[in-house]
Amino acid sequence: MTMDTSLTIQQIHLALRNSGIWNKRSDIMIPNVSWGLLDYEADFLVLSKSGYLTEVEIKRSWEDFKADFKKKHAHDDERVYYFYYCVHESFADKAIEMLKEKHNEKEVAFIPAVLIYDDNGIIIKQIGNRYNAGHHRKLFLEEQLTLTRLAQLRYWNLLEKQLKSKEYE
Repeated sequence: MTMDTSLTIQQIHLALRNSGIWNKRSDIMIPNVSWGLLDYEADFLVLSKSGYLTEVEIKRSWEDFKADFKKKHAHDDERVYYFYYCVHESFADKAIEMLKEKHNEKEVAFIPAVLIYDDNGIIIKQIGNRYNAGHHRKLFLEEQLTLTRLAQLRYWNLLEKQLKSKEYE
């Protein structure tokens, strides 16, 4: 699949973390949560200090964006209180138009929020409504602890991977 950006997924994760949308001192931000909490993989999760969960679905190409609508899930877990698509500026207009069409079919009065990033890894624009339609809730304390456990597992696994790669340089 051809990407519409040269940025890696890790560079986009950092752009999201540094965007100022969330508080990096008090919110817990975890990339690539594929098991342990949700029934599907989440590209980027943010747990606010008050217990609300945000999901960001990152798209690096127009084809990848379109493919998201063929998945069995619709990013509609009741624990995800806020939801964003994060798309590259080169296909943002098409993505927004497609979201409007999809949500008009469902008779939803708003489109999901869209974060638009550029080739420098900067979030340059935010549009739409970040709230998920339907019934959503704060995470229970046990779920918050589960997400925190997943975050620390990711950290230690990443550190171990980095150190091992340096052994072979």
